[in-house]
Amino acid sequence: MKDDTEFGYKARQILNQGVDTLDRKVAGRLHQARQAALNLQRVPVSGLRMAGIGHTLELAFFSNARNLLAVMALSVGAMGTYYWNAFEQTQEYEEIDSALLAGDLPPSAYLDRGFHAWLERTSDLSSQ
Repeated sequence: MKDDTEFGYKARQILNQGVDTLDRKVAGRLHQARQAALNLQRVPVSGLRMAGIGHTLELAFFSNARNLLAVMALSVGAMGTYYWNAFEQTQEYEEIDSALLAGDLPPSAYLDRGFHAWLERTSDLSSQ
């Protein structure tokens, strides 16, 4: 980038050396040609495509569609994983509730503290 800038400055200096010796008509035609070239180069301002904050926003958010697509895919994947885990947990709770309701124990047994201790011990033994 620095080399390009230096080349531009040197080219401008060399071209400016001969400007004073040019005929007025030739200088006028060169000026018109330069203005026409600059007008062709300009892009019309539309939407966020403008100098300043709009251009910065465009570069930050819209310049690389691949990054935007990757972020969207990652978000969808994260949400899908969250809902899948919630669904799995709901199924586990459903199985536990069904087993408890289908059992032969009376509801008062579930209120007994010793029963809760026994359930915790048996669940710890079964998980090992």
